[in-house]
Amino acid sequence: MSDRRLHARLRAPQLLLAAALAAAAPWACAQESGQGEGDSERDWNLRGGVTAMSDYVWRGVSQTQEDPALQAEINLEHRSGFYAGLWASSIDFTAPGEEHDGVRYELDGYVGWSGELRPGLELDVVLTRAAYPGAKRGFDYDYTELEGTLSFAEHYHVGLAYSPDIFGLGGKGYYCNAGGEWPLGESGFGLKAQIGYYDLQDPLGDSYNDYLLALTREFGPVHAELQYTTTSSYGPKISEGLDDKKLADGKVAVLVGWKF
Repeated sequence: MSDRRLHARLRAPQLLLAAALAAAAPWACAQESGQGEGDSERDWNLRGGVTAMSDYVWRGVSQTQEDPALQAEINLEHRSGFYAGLWASSIDFTAPGEEHDGVRYELDGYVGWSGELRPGLELDVVLTRAAYPGAKRGFDYDYTELEGTLSFAEHYHVGLAYSPDIFGLGGKGYYCNAGGEWPLGESGFGLKAQIGYYDLQDPLGDSYNDYLLALTREFGPVHAELQYTTTSSYGPKISEGLDDKKLADGKVAVLVGWKF
């Protein structure tokens, strides 16, 4: 990683962002011109955004060897709650001195539904296909995951994810989490906390816990976050079969995102 320039790693997400912005402009104009014809709420909405971060940490583990990352997303949402989209992030799974796997970014396609089951209770279900273009032979990490999240009492959520072949390891993976996000008075800041449990007994014979604590701030369409993440019970089997334990140690990261 030390001999690789950051802009080369970020090329794919930047192209996705450019495509998203190019698509958004004519779509927005068309939607604006269509209003006033009887229904002020659009049936379809195109949304997206881009996020820069000092370290991309996913489920407690750095996906970039603790280096910066750039992410981009675009999705199409229907008024009924159904949606579909694409998400991309620069990543780096190869530690210095190891054979490079050829992977420089992750590209996810997803479809889902989000809506209110009853007042104060919302459900979001999404099916994701994660792909790692450019992977060399023997480094097939692609996987499919189904995830459901229940949000309730305004500030809280619980979630469960299942993959039949997580990271191409030949076994099932289960991830459950619970957390919340609360405004800090009228300051404009927010506090976010989450605890997760990753069951990788089937492919790796072990499991671990992850923790997140973050301070958030909204500036219109811009979201900023200072987060601390760490893990526990991240044993030798997972370190050998997934990512080195040092990538799962406690760390601080900063992220700034913009949405349209």
